[in-house]
Amino acid sequence: MIGRPAWVDRVWKDFIKKEFIPVKILFFLLFGAMSTLFPFMTILARSLGIQEHELSIILAINPIIALLGPPITGLFADKIGNFKVLLSALTVSSGVAVLTFLAVPVGRQKIALPDLLPFNLTCAQPEDLHPHLSLQEPYKCDFLPKFESINLTLANCTHCTYPSSWGSAEEDGWRTVNASLARDTTTLEVAQWSCSSQEEDSGGWMNRSSGRSEAAAGCLAQCIAKVPREDLCSNTHTIQEFRPVLTYVLFLIMRLINGLTLATSMTLTRGAAMVILREHNGDYGLQRLCGSLGGIILTPISGLLMDATGEQDFRPAFYLYFGLKVLAGLVILTLNLDFRMPSKKVTKDAKSLLKNAEVLVYLVVMLISGGFFGLLDAFLFWLLQDLGAKRSLMGLTVTVGTAAGIPILVASASIISRLGHANTIILGLAFYVVRMIGYSFLTNPWWCMPFEALECFTVSLMETAAVSYADDLSTPSTIATLQGLYGGIHYGCGRALGGLAGGVLIRYLGIRNTFRGAAGVSAFACIIYFFVNNYCFSKQQEERKRIKEEMKKQVTKAPEDKIATEEITKPTCGKNATKQEYDNPAFEKDGNSTDIESATQNNHTNSGFEKET
Repeated sequence: MIGRPAWVDRVWKDFIKKEFIPVKILFFLLFGAMSTLFPFMTILARSLGIQEHELSIILAINPIIALLGPPITGLFADKIGNFKVLLSALTVSSGVAVLTFLAVPVGRQKIALPDLLPFNLTCAQPEDLHPHLSLQEPYKCDFLPKFESINLTLANCTHCTYPSSWGSAEEDGWRTVNASLARDTTTLEVAQWSCSSQEEDSGGWMNRSSGRSEAAAGCLAQCIAKVPREDLCSNTHTIQEFRPVLTYVLFLIMRLINGLTLATSMTLTRGAAMVILREHNGDYGLQRLCGSLGGIILTPISGLLMDATGEQDFRPAFYLYFGLKVLAGLVILTLNLDFRMPSKKVTKDAKSLLKNAEVLVYLVVMLISGGFFGLLDAFLFWLLQDLGAKRSLMGLTVTVGTAAGIPILVASASIISRLGHANTIILGLAFYVVRMIGYSFLTNPWWCMPFEALECFTVSLMETAAVSYADDLSTPSTIATLQGLYGGIHYGCGRALGGLAGGVLIRYLGIRNTFRGAAGVSAFACIIYFFVNNYCFSKQQEERKRIKEEMKKQVTKAPEDKIATEEITKPTCGKNATKQEYDNPAFEKDGNSTDIESATQNNHTNSGFEKET
């Protein structure tokens, strides 16, 4: 009988391990919650009347909060050791913060002009020589530069006797009249019709049935005229403004509050997961797999609920997000972080990270990839909406992307082990090129699905590689700090800069050319990072991998013994680079090692640092 493949046994053991069950539930709730709401945030902004360039400014301010919040929170978490109560409070607060968006009023409303525009045809004053056509509120017309005659039909005329030259209001059919813009350029004057009637006396309009004067009673001739829009207007929509400044300020404040609570809580969530996985030899990719399942299941539900309640009703997504966050806060309290000791040199350890050239290059690349993530996050649904996509279809795109990531996440440990962290990230950047080019040529929203499937490389695999790379570059005392830097730079600063640059470029170049330009930048980043990584850091990465394998063998023979790592000299970057050695804080693990094939790795050897245990 043929046994089960080794990867099946590995996945099964990970899924039934009791220490990882709360982590999987937590990822399912948190990533599912983000998928139910955040893809629709730009659509929400548009429904409130916030324009592209205004939204880009909002996205530009977010980095101030998102860049500072996670690293500071990470430092604090490393300082206190067991931070699950803090993490639970931040998670629930991020759910509460989202509900504040419901208090933001509509600032502008986009209204489609009907095919037959309703005008008031009236003699505004008894002394008017010719009747005027004024467009009813809230419609506004951008009049064509040239027109001489228009077709109209009359209805709902007042009981006053209107001039016989207008014809009978009860007659069916269209009338062709000559019209021109009045002095205020917002109304039309029908020159061939007169405000005078054959039955007019010196007092004004005469009621044909009673023969008495109506002008003194304030009765003026008035009808509703229907005019074909294409005969008069160059626009198909009009914007009705309420209080756009108030809407903009409130949306900005709510976005900042939500960005702070979300960035800090998600940074600590990844840090807590990596601490537990490092302690029990777990695989981050398999935990992240549960987050993808949350997006697959919950995102379509959110889209269907919003479509069922109304075109502009986003409340179901907000309530669903809030409920999932509260549940996640309760699950966090069940995490076991008691084994984690507080760091006594958190500031000194954090400074050592920023002196590491490999860490700095890693953070720059995360900034760039975060920009691409932010561009698609902010404006992909904008493009799909312009192509006529419904919100249920938009939710389905998230499902396709996360579903495609499932097999990649299962195999992520093997992929990262074979390619290395940096090369896996380069692979993700290469697929950003394909996605951007593909979106720029869309004519049917359904054709976005193949490119959404490539999200398995640009999001699922790249995030797994980035998180585990941060763990590989950190010590147990700095894991939350580096995870905070990664979260703040990638999901905070990079994501916001992508939205800012995208909003500005879309205004001047259009959304398609903006995506094509982003593809070119991503291709350039791929090439540069490939050469920098292989020229400067490849030897050190191979050395780290070799030491981990030796550690694994030693732990297998004597798991109770302390494992000593060999000295690592600083890798050379160029022919003239010199070697230097630095003492790095030592760390110990009591009877545990890291699964080398997993996406989480616990040994720390930095470029330019020497590590001893």
